[in-house]
Amino acid sequence: MKDFVLPNNSTWNAQFVYSTACKLADIAVAEQQKLTTEIKPDNSIVTQADKLVEDTAIAALANPANNTYVIGEETIKELTQAELNQALTGNCYIIDPIDGTVPYASLTPLWGISIGFAQNGELTDGCIVLPGTFEAIISYQGKVLYGKGIGALPKFEQLVELSPELKNNCNHPSRVLVINQLIAKTKQVEGLNRGVTTYYSIVFPYVYLAQGRMAGICAGLNIWDAAAGSAILRKLGFHQSFTDGTPLTFNIEQDYDFSMFKQGQARSRQMMIVSKDQQFSEDLVACIK
Repeated sequence: MKDFVLPNNSTWNAQFVYSTACKLADIAVAEQQKLTTEIKPDNSIVTQADKLVEDTAIAALANPANNTYVIGEETIKELTQAELNQALTGNCYIIDPIDGTVPYASLTPLWGISIGFAQNGELTDGCIVLPGTFEAIISYQGKVLYGKGIGALPKFEQLVELSPELKNNCNHPSRVLVINQLIAKTKQVEGLNRGVTTYYSIVFPYVYLAQGRMAGICAGLNIWDAAAGSAILRKLGFHQSFTDGTPLTFNIEQDYDFSMFKQGQARSRQMMIVSKDQQFSEDLVACIK
């Protein structure tokens, strides 16, 4: 496991994070062949791979001696309040070990691994890998890189810069609005002149929105769902706000409620909307009743 040693710094090392994400993907793919599942108290599914991938990520990325911590979906409830406070104010990786456990457990490719990063409580960087479709996206030196491999995730040097101008394609009539299951079950979408879809994995909408291939995302999310994608779209100049119009601050304590962390929850304080600009976001939100 020597290759899982964190470089001796507390800043975003994109090459190292990407290498780590690819190794986590290898573990998840291998574990998928011997799948076991459990039902969590909130009736969601967890597999043996979720905890294994997260534990491996923590071993790779956490470095408390260097003020670097990890918040993860499967382990946040094991933290003390003091440990959580250190993570929220220091350098913090935010891990979703398998985003899309339902498709992962169903042996379908619509799942991914998400690693976000916050410094002094502010979301700054992110990495998402999609092992089922061999795609990857990561922030690097103020830019966003993307790649799609053939039969395997691309190597870091094969990733290419995404243009922020791609977001201008988001209002094409073929682009759909992505909503989460809660909105789909409790609200109506009226007067929208484009398609609507729900998801079981938010990382796919984040990756494709970054490429201008979706109209927007409207959802309430836990911090580990949103951290990487939100940081990536921030660098590309996307508009991100709560549905009442209040802009996201990207300060994780201001945008997310950690009061229920012992129950494994750290949800956004309201439903969030992400799109190419403020007016487009307002138009999308106006259609959700």
